[in-house]
Order: sequence, then structure tokens, then C-alpha cells
Amino acid sequence: MKLNMKTTLETLKTGSVSPGWLAPLEVLRTRTVLGLDISDKQISLALLKRGRNGVELLASANAPLPDGTIKNGCIENAAVLAKTIKDLKKHCRIRTARTSVSLFTEPSVVQIMGIPKQVPGNIGQFIRDQVKHIAVLQPNNIALDFCSVTGAGSGAGRLLVVAADDRKVDEIVKVCGQADLIVEAIEPPLLAYTRALYANRIAGKFDCNVLIAILQGSTLTLCVFKKQAMDFVRTNSIPAEKTQPEEISQWLAEQMNAVIQFYDVEVPDSSGRWEITVVADGEQLPRNAEVVLRAKVTGAGLQIMTNEDICHAAVVNQSSGHADCRRTDIPSPVAIGLAMKLLDKDTHNLKVNLLPPEVTRLRAAQKGVLLTANVIAVTMLIMMLAVAVPERKIANLSKSIDNKKVNLLQSVRTLFEKRASLNSQIDAVSNQINQINAVLDSHRDTDWPGLLNDIGKAMPKTACMISLSGGAGSVVLLKGLATSNEAVYWFVDRLNKSERISLASIAGTERDSRGFVSYEINCTLASKKGK
Repeated sequence: MKLNMKTTLETLKTGSVSPGWLAPLEVLRTRTVLGLDISDKQISLALLKRGRNGVELLASANAPLPDGTIKNGCIENAAVLAKTIKDLKKHCRIRTARTSVSLFTEPSVVQIMGIPKQVPGNIGQFIRDQVKHIAVLQPNNIALDFCSVTGAGSGAGRLLVVAADDRKVDEIVKVCGQADLIVEAIEPPLLAYTRALYANRIAGKFDCNVLIAILQGSTLTLCVFKKQAMDFVRTNSIPAEKTQPEEISQWLAEQMNAVIQFYDVEVPDSSGRWEITVVADGEQLPRNAEVVLRAKVTGAGLQIMTNEDICHAAVVNQSSGHADCRRTDIPSPVAIGLAMKLLDKDTHNLKVNLLPPEVTRLRAAQKGVLLTANVIAVTMLIMMLAVAVPERKIANLSKSIDNKKVNLLQSVRTLFEKRASLNSQIDAVSNQINQINAVLDSHRDTDWPGLLNDIGKAMPKTACMISLSGGAGSVVLLKGLATSNEAVYWFVDRLNKSERISLASIAGTERDSRGFVSYEINCTLASKKGK
């Protein structure tokens, strides 16, 4: 069998190879990013890019989730959730894979924690020990990240700490992978809200405290920014007996007044001036809520903003009639803020990310493999060109001889020297091509495009392949990296289900110093049917 470069390239272009092989390439080439906001009832996405006039909205859409898909912050039906995301992407014609996702799982922790001046040992371990004492999280299954909220310095101060169940975080990454998305960040909705609001409502407010009140579902989140830095976070559930908009409005005013009174009494350097932004959509508040709240919360400038108000303040090109905008619904502010994180719009410096570190390490290894593959591709291109170049050079030399009859002896001598050099190059290239064809001819009856497709579908998300080479008889050898031995066994099991492979077995595994498992798998190829 001869190497069919055209068939191989078409296979890659049409996407018949598993997208996991091409994920690092997508990360390197894309200029647009996707924010994905997931809740118990619906998902919302927003596609952004950085334009000349600021952050531009390219597409947005919302879709309801079937009942029971997510229940109490837990994914109950991963297949339905992945399909809903894929359908929404298709509806908006979104091909971008780089994604930032909201942390929607429960339980989760978002709080500001004071750090002693003398922290015993590693500060990360100190934070983890403190979080383990929180009853809602299991001590052995905690994913956490933190960042400073007091400016410079990594010693004493105050930190914003975010924690959740690491198994549920892994499940978010897995579901998004099934929807052909590459998750680069996972963070709570609060941080996405504040990022979308920052330029319009927080930046430059040094002479007053900024209170953000977010009504979302059955919860109220209160967040205070003092001198542009996050200083206070509290989340309360709306009391079950507060069912009417007027009752919720009264309760909201009481909660905000309690925070203001706390700062007036307990915080000595508080400015005493307040600007309040209430984020609310739907029918939770009465129509005249802004007037009512201004009367009940004295001494503060207050504004109510809907989701659409926030998006208008955060992005440009929002009109659904714009030639580059594919907006079908009002964008979610959380989706907008999540996508802005990947555009380096973290001006409020709250850089918290619960993406598992092993995922980051695996992608770094995949990028290294990708660079190696690019070098091999360039080498093959040079080999292909080397076959055609000598013939053109010979033709040019022959023409040159006709034009240089004055110095015939010198021209003939030059011709023989150049012909000898070219013949040597042709022989070298021919030997290399013969070696390649010898390997391929040993498996003449193999359906190579189909085999590559089967290998791509069988490969788990936590593994990658480095090389594929021929062995004795009808055996090919696969070499690659994985994050665990379980991933290798799962890969072999899936390979054995391919009709193009009669037997797949592990030739050897070895764990390196970085924690990755190097593996070798022998695959005995099956002959084409009818041969």
C-alpha cells in the first residue's frame, strides 16, 4: 500500500478523526472564546472576541434543560446535558472549542478568608486544612483555588477562596469534552458577574464602597468592593415564606442595610458612601422596586440592572441585525463574564480557576506532541518537494548549456558536477521513500483511514498517542502517554472492539518522573473483508 497523503488530509479536514487528537491545535489557532453558563434549569452561551472597540459579541443563545438533567447541583444525566450543549452550539454555528464554564455544582464554598502574618508551612496547605473543616465538603474530595484580594503580597492578608467537590468538577470537564469543548477555566458565577460589571460599576470607585446584590434563583449573593478590591462575600437563601415580590423586596432591603451597618460600625476605614447595584431578572421584584429600595436603603445611590443592561455595558456589536452577530436570545451576564476571562479581561484580578491540574499537565504534553508532529509534517513536505526539484534543476541546466556555448569545456565540466550532485540527492530521497513504502506494503490489505478513525474514537480523553509504527507480520505498535494505567487498559479494551483489529494487548507501561504513564500497545490487524 502506498502512502495516500490526500486521503489522510481529507480525513483530518472532515473531522472523522476523534477531536481529542486535534484539541491542542484548536487552542493554538482560535481567536474567539466561549462562555458557558449552566444552571439547574437552563444553559446559556456567549461567543466573544476582542475587537478594535472592545469585547465583541459574536453569538449568544439560551436553552432549557430537560427536568432531572441537573438536580440540586449534581449532574444526573450527562448524556442529555452534553447533547443540549452540542445542539445549542450547532444552532449558533459555533466551532470554537476554548471554553470557560460556570461552577454550578453543589455544595461549593466562596468566601474571603483572613490569613495570619506567620503562616505555618505552605500557604496552600494551610488553606486546604482550613477548608477541610467546612462541613459541607468531604475532606478527601476537595478542589480549591484562591487569590489575594488585598493587592500585592503573598504573606499576611486576605484571600478569596473557592472550593467544591473535585469529582463533580471532573464531571464538568468530562461532559464538556463530550460536547467537543476544551475547558480552560471553571469559576463561580459571582466572579463572572463582577467581571462583566467591573468597568461600568466598580472601576475607579475609590471614594465609596460598592455593594453588588445578585438575585439568582432562590439565593441572594452580596458582595462588597472597597477601593476596587473585593472585601466581603455572603450568600443567603431567600426565605421560603417570602413568595411575593413586595416581600422579597423588603427582605432584600434588610439584608443590604445589615451589610452597610456592619461596615459603619465594624470597619474603621470605611468611606461611609455607598453605590449599590442590584442584579435581578424575572418577576422576583415589583416593577417599582428601584424606587422602593432607594427609599428603604438610605444614604446610597442604587440602580437595578437586568441581564440585558449588564451585557450592553460589557460588550459591543450586540444587535441581532449586525452582520457578524448570531444572537438569538438575551446573553447571560455570567456567560459574558466567563468568556471575558479567557480574553485576559481579569482587570479585577480575581484569578480563580478550579480546572483540575492534571488536565493542564496533559494538555501541555499534547502540545509538545503537536509540535513534534508539525516537524514531521514539514520533513515529509520537504521529501515530496525533493523528488520534483531535481527534474526542474536538470531542465534548467540543459537550457543553460545551450546559452553558454562560448565556454563549452567549462560549461560541460560544470554540468557533470551538478548532475552528479543531483543524482546523489535523488538516490538518497528514493531510498527514504522505498523504506516508507516497505512498511506500508507489509500491510497492503489494511484499511488505513478506517483504522486511524477507530484508534481516534477508542482513545480516552486522558491519553494521547505519540507514534504508530509497523512490526512483524500484521502487527502495528502504538506508543503514547496517559495519566493513569486505568486509561491504558480502557484504551486497549476499546481497541479490541474494532473490526479492523483482531487483537490488542499491552506490550509495556512505565510511569515517568512527571507522573505520566508511557505505554506500548501491540495491535494485530484484521484483513479487509472479502480479501
